[in-house]
Amino acid sequence: MQFQYSGSRGLIVNLKKRAVFYFLLASFLSAVTVYSQDSTQAPGSPSAPVIDPKVTELLQKMGDLIKSSREFSFHAEILYDDILPSGQKIQFAAAQDMDVKRPDKVFTKYQSDVESREFWYDGKSFTLLDLTKNLYSTAKAEPTIDGTLQEIINNYGYTPALSDFLYSDPYKTLIENVLSGFYVGPGDVNGTECYHLAFVEKYIDWQIWIEAGDKPLVRKVVITYKTVPESPQYVAVFSDWKFDKSLPDSFFEPKIPAGAKEIDMVILKNVSLKGER
Repeated sequence: MQFQYSGSRGLIVNLKKRAVFYFLLASFLSAVTVYSQDSTQAPGSPSAPVIDPKVTELLQKMGDLIKSSREFSFHAEILYDDILPSGQKIQFAAAQDMDVKRPDKVFTKYQSDVESREFWYDGKSFTLLDLTKNLYSTAKAEPTIDGTLQEIINNYGYTPALSDFLYSDPYKTLIENVLSGFYVGPGDVNGTECYHLAFVEKYIDWQIWIEAGDKPLVRKVVITYKTVPESPQYVAVFSDWKFDKSLPDSFFEPKIPAGAKEIDMVILKNVSLKGER
């Protein structure tokens, strides 16, 4: 799982002139990403996650559904905690719409209590627009979603929120740093019967609710940043999944409002991103 906590509202991209550009919706851990190494080992194995086979099967089915879909979109309602310098925990709300067209198109729109942002990727470049500050930045990109996400992480030092579900193999991305996983039991998300799964990693715990039945859709995700003081949480409730929108390529081209100021994006140097894509 690649969700990371920044201790502030939103994902941050460092730009020239020390401008700060918040991207997508959630957070990143720090300028230097830490290893997510296994602490559970079995005899004769250097790294052996302890995962209930039922959990593996359910997560794989969910991942396979997204993996097999050339186009998909969803809406997410989000609650996330911000920790003040005093230690007080403050909760904020946000909403995000995501549209994906494989192998090389993404658009996301994010609106929170305090900010509004949009992101486009069209197979050639990606553009981040801060509607609140009327700033935007564009950078060249890899020819695939997977490659572009990796490039953003490696070059700019953050992990885009909800990006786990954009990769060509979501199951592989989600399970990569898991130390243990178990089936909590049946659950309900806004009237939809779900399977409730829980996972442990070195720096986070996370839960996922997967719709029961023949369409194993993600319905809810909860991440707990257990190594951060006050253990802040990030909660996303998913709805309005669609797999047949047939959006034109032009939909994924940036729409920059008149008067918006372009600023250059700076590639970070000497940033370690091992263990977290």
